[in-house]
Amino acid sequence: MQQHPLVHEKLRHRFRIIAFDWDGTAVKNRAAPVDDILPRLEALMELGVKIVIITGTHLGNPNKQFCTKVRPELKSHLFACVNRGAEVFGFDEAGEPVRLRGREANEEENRKMDRVSVELQQEFQERYGLDVVIIYDRFNRRKLDIIPTPEWSDPPKERIGELLVAVQERLREHGVAGGIQELIDRLNGECREVGIELKITTDVKHLEYGLSDKSDSVAWIINELARSLGVPNEDVLFMGDEFGPIGGFQGSDFKMVSPVAKGAVYVSVGKEPNGVPDEVMYYGKGTDGFVEICDGQLALWRGDPPHAAAAEE
Repeated sequence: MQQHPLVHEKLRHRFRIIAFDWDGTAVKNRAAPVDDILPRLEALMELGVKIVIITGTHLGNPNKQFCTKVRPELKSHLFACVNRGAEVFGFDEAGEPVRLRGREANEEENRKMDRVSVELQQEFQERYGLDVVIIYDRFNRRKLDIIPTPEWSDPPKERIGELLVAVQERLREHGVAGGIQELIDRLNGECREVGIELKITTDVKHLEYGLSDKSDSVAWIINELARSLGVPNEDVLFMGDEFGPIGGFQGSDFKMVSPVAKGAVYVSVGKEPNGVPDEVMYYGKGTDGFVEICDGQLALWRGDPPHAAAAEE
């Protein structure tokens, strides 16, 4: 996919808040080194830019991989929206995490999510002969692994196209004519039956459903962080790698595209095999693209000549 013709023009703007998905956007995976992004993001924080990590995982992963390496005196500029919109953390003067927001499931909500999971697992087996695995240990949400095979136990994001083909083939073999969307429709029906409204996302391998999603993270960034600082939406940059549709459904990062953030700039650095929504501009290059954009922001904030990649446009 080619870069959006206006992406470099839009990025010639000093953003006061830079928020981004973690896996696949800032880092290739949760085991990847952060040597390339750490000095860049620290330099932006030194200049007063607020850095916000948006991730579906718990705080422990980005904290161990990145946040603990940030100099404590800079961490007042660092935030982490984790657990798929359920929690937000800042950091105190000693650099230790401080929970700023939390949405915890109550006993009844947990019971209903468990019931949805078990009944859906049984339905998929009885209707299609399809074995799926329930993943319980997620904050405020549950997951169904719809391709629980050794080959696809932990697929890297670079293989999402191959993963989609494998999932579609598996579902066809089991008579799921409507593919992943048919499973999502079944999930929605089960939620109505049980009497709970859940937010549903998928990364192709899993169906994930819970009380919050990345739109809740964006709402906090705009309504709490940006407003408290007097930052208009136009000064907020969101980056991700899965905005566009995959297999007939929107990518997981599309949940970040929210009406509350109208006017903010959205950029994808992912592969996006089926393009991106109108609200999102395509940059590409994966984590290298993320680094380039950070370098461009540093140049703008420091008053350096335009970033080389931008100057070529």
